[in-house]
Amino acid sequence: MKFSLFTALLFAVAVSICWGSATAEPATSVSHVTTDSSYHNRPRAMHAVTLWWVIFNEPENCVTSPEAAAKCGAVDIFGQEYLDSVANGAPNPGLISPNLESGLAVVYATGGITSPLGRVRLVASLYQGASGEDLPDTVDPMNLNRTLTSSNAEVHLVMRDHGRRHRRDYESQISAFLDPYCSDPNLLYFAGPNLCQDVQFAVFAADQDSDAEVFAFADPTQPLQRARARLTRGDGVIQAIVETTLR
Repeated sequence: MKFSLFTALLFAVAVSICWGSATAEPATSVSHVTTDSSYHNRPRAMHAVTLWWVIFNEPENCVTSPEAAAKCGAVDIFGQEYLDSVANGAPNPGLISPNLESGLAVVYATGGITSPLGRVRLVASLYQGASGEDLPDTVDPMNLNRTLTSSNAEVHLVMRDHGRRHRRDYESQISAFLDPYCSDPNLLYFAGPNLCQDVQFAVFAADQDSDAEVFAFADPTQPLQRARARLTRGDGVIQAIVETTLR
């Protein structure tokens, strides 16, 4: 199994994880380039953002929360032994052991720019395809070579902030997990002055076809106000709509 920088980021943020549990609480972020004390008070205007599909095509094989409605999460991505190493303060990526039986896929959905008030509306569709496809890193940053293969998949949506929009080259910011204008110290990736970080998420259990609450990674215990995510399932396709304010 080949793991890219996307996985390395998840290594860094998997400190207090119950992502995908019955309460849908994810990993919380750790160190950053800078500390923004106004995170909950001021909208992030004109920021570049990306949206990512985190799909578990066979959720009945997930082990994170097998008795919950949303069964999948961190244990299925990393394996418990690795998570224990993180909790003990000595992360060892060599211990990572994803639950491939869960049908895990991480796929680029879409990107956009927040408004002067920090609002953004993101719409994406993903069509069912066969496993084993040779997908580019920009689409499949974990190099799992899998997309949507089951109409009954458990679907997690993750929104990532890429910092202030670059006026001349914002396309590169909204089309990849890492870009030339941001840095992520969790990855030892230093390319530009912006901070790249996962900021919000929503979880849809298998067969769930409705609205879901949106949570911030900074505080996964309370749903965000004026934010919603909707997942629609069709014949061989899923569509997501996320409307939120980035703070």
